[in-house]
Amino acid sequence: MKGSDHKSKFLLTNREREVFELLVQDKTTKDIAQQLFISEKTVRNHISNVM
Repeated sequence: MKGSDHKSKFLLTNREREVFELLVQDKTTKDIAQQLFISEKTVRNHISNVM
């Protein structure tokens, strides 16, 4: 794998970053979903991807 290809694999998407920033602000899954206009399941998927 090329160096830049390898690095990009570990970066967060913009949405994952948004979810993570709200999560560290102590927002609930429901709060995050409402604020970002996505489902709670999608929020949980993003959290899982970040972990």
